[in-house]
Amino acid sequence: MKKLAYFSMMLVAMFIMAACSDNSPSGTFKSYITAFQKGDYEKFVDGINLSKVTPDEMKETKEGLTAMMKEKGEKMVEQKGGLKDIEILSEEIAEDGNTAVIKYKQIYGDGSEEESEGKMIKVDGKWMMDMGK
Repeated sequence: MKKLAYFSMMLVAMFIMAACSDNSPSGTFKSYITAFQKGDYEKFVDGINLSKVTPDEMKETKEGLTAMMKEKGEKMVEQKGGLKDIEILSEEIAEDGNTAVIKYKQIYGDGSEEESEGKMIKVDGKWMMDMGK
């Protein structure tokens, strides 16, 4: 009986944790941008859909993108006093459920704001940033 009660509590805890995690395109997008904000460029690059890159080129491509984000992205954000916050304005998921467009606002340390949009694509059940055209 104790094992059943323990198992039931574990099951409830797992459901609560799953419900609290945000696997939506906008939640995932925000987590990637937050990684960039914190200087975790590897995690940011891991969020980019690179499915068209061959396995042999993957490591080099990721390293190049990470270096580029660190060099150019960091400088751009620093010129505006750092990235203070990101606000999701809207999320439009395509009818097929495999692509989405996220409209968002970046708020910088100098008080300036910039609205933009990001495309997301579902790859193997996971939302990724789509940098394709």
